[in-house]
Amino acid sequence: MRASNPPAGPGRPLPSLARKLSAVWMRHFTVYRRNFFTNSFFIVVEPIIFITAVGWGLASSISSMGGLDYLSFIAPGQVMVAAVFSAAFDMSYGTYFRMEMDHNYDSMLVTPLGVTDIFWGELLYHGTKGALFSTGVLAVFALWGLVHSPWALLVPLVGFLTALTFGSLGLFAVRLVKDISQFNFFISGVISPLTLFSGTLFPMDKLPKAVAFCAYWLPLFHPVHLTRMLTTGRFEADWPLSLAYTLIMPWVLGFFAARAMRPKLIQ
Repeated sequence: MRASNPPAGPGRPLPSLARKLSAVWMRHFTVYRRNFFTNSFFIVVEPIIFITAVGWGLASSISSMGGLDYLSFIAPGQVMVAAVFSAAFDMSYGTYFRMEMDHNYDSMLVTPLGVTDIFWGELLYHGTKGALFSTGVLAVFALWGLVHSPWALLVPLVGFLTALTFGSLGLFAVRLVKDISQFNFFISGVISPLTLFSGTLFPMDKLPKAVAFCAYWLPLFHPVHLTRMLTTGRFEADWPLSLAYTLIMPWVLGFFAARAMRPKLIQ
């Protein structure tokens, strides 16, 4: 049976929220850096391989898309895909392993850490990874001449927020699955469609109107849309909405995701 964190002893004040979150962040950083190359290789390399293949294939046949050359159009989506995968896999599979196999959370809960501290610390850590990996992919694309505006310096912040969003979705998946094989539904049924139907490969006006309306409110569309505006310097009329959505959605999803995990740990 898992129990909640014990109260502090007499004369021992509880650590601040910032200290608790930073302790969780540092724990994950310490574990991750031991296998940094193997853990980060596919996240950074896959978008680069994808856009290279598309550059040799589709881009040679499609002169422009949405008023941009095709590679410049799809590059922002691949930057955000790196942030998505940096969080979605580890906050689903990784959280499940830490909870059910390694029982890391049992050990953490006998410290002053609470459930909310644990999962917000993890989300902030994965947000940092999202910013790091989106920066790496963005830098490669900049060398290829696919970044056209100094506003692109703000893209890592979008990567941070996008990783928070998809890390939260990973927690919801952990809350719902009964065994690890059911994550196939999350990856194939949620993450893969989102990376394809969120304006990453073609403009939304290419979709039927009803589908486009639904896709417009998917959690990846606005980060991709905002990133495209930042990398091209071409801001559209709905940029305030995309900015507000990208800023607010991660914290809303994170709040409910952390709460949803409480019954999993406190039994």
